[in-house]
Amino acid sequence: MGLPGLPGVDGMKGIRGLVGLPGPEGPKGEQGNIGLPGPRGMSGMPGLPGLFGLKGLKGYQGLPGPPGRKGLPGPPGIPGLPGKSLNVTLSQLKDLMYMSDKPNYLLIQTLLDTLQEELRLLLDPPDGSKEHPATTCLELWLCHPEYSSGMYYIDPNQGSPGDALLAYCSFSSTSKQTCLHPQDSQLPMKAWIEDFSEEGSFQWLSKLDEGFQFYYQGANVVQMRFLRLHSGTAVQKVSYSCHPGHRLGPASRDVKFLTDSRTQSYLGAVQDCVPGEEMESGPRESVLEFEDLHLLPLRDVALMGGGNTTYQFGLTVGPVCFS
Repeated sequence: MGLPGLPGVDGMKGIRGLVGLPGPEGPKGEQGNIGLPGPRGMSGMPGLPGLFGLKGLKGYQGLPGPPGRKGLPGPPGIPGLPGKSLNVTLSQLKDLMYMSDKPNYLLIQTLLDTLQEELRLLLDPPDGSKEHPATTCLELWLCHPEYSSGMYYIDPNQGSPGDALLAYCSFSSTSKQTCLHPQDSQLPMKAWIEDFSEEGSFQWLSKLDEGFQFYYQGANVVQMRFLRLHSGTAVQKVSYSCHPGHRLGPASRDVKFLTDSRTQSYLGAVQDCVPGEEMESGPRESVLEFEDLHLLPLRDVALMGGGNTTYQFGLTVGPVCFS
């Protein structure tokens, strides 16, 4: 064999080979910018009905409705038995009419006033309308014992019927009451004392947001003065209730109730509300009762601040009833 020859020149370019297998997955790249929001989609189908909610608290009794139409007069009743005689002789009556040979003017005037009132009721008895109001509900019942409880007009000062006021007459077997309802009797359920939390200070609710004083339609100073003169007692109730999910706790909070005089108030206490079980059946309401002929009706409420002020509560002021 001879010696190797010199290297030859480059040959022609070969044909492209087959595609190789895919390589392994590379590392994740950096996240890009968020794109523009897309168009709003179509409304979905309505969902299934939810579960039934918890039963709410029992509502407060509303004002009585207006009286119905006056019915036809009934047949006359059976005459009653004769009353007992006073057994007062003419000489005894004369002794009553005179004191030390002088007329007893006070007794005579009282007798004349009584006779005049009985004559007025006999000739023109009141019917509880705006034109013919009674002095009180008791007087209306004496003139019309067949009447049932309802709304009637009364005019305690017995002046012009133009200032007569609408009252609820409660005719029961034990008493005949003249009741006046406050125009706004219920303070709505909310966290009333959250607006003030100063320890040891009272805040009248009428001065807070959405607060107010209790107003009785037509019960001006003159009518209230005469209504008290014709009455022997006055009663009014206030109920204090917690928000659902709370209950009355052992702690108490001082409370004031402004009277009709605007210068005096009652001081009492109500139980604080504390969280409780939703289905707990314990008491959530307490009732305070007031009895005072000269200071009722109530006009405002004040609670003492401090302590837990986040819970919601409500107050309902009932009618003031004179009898």
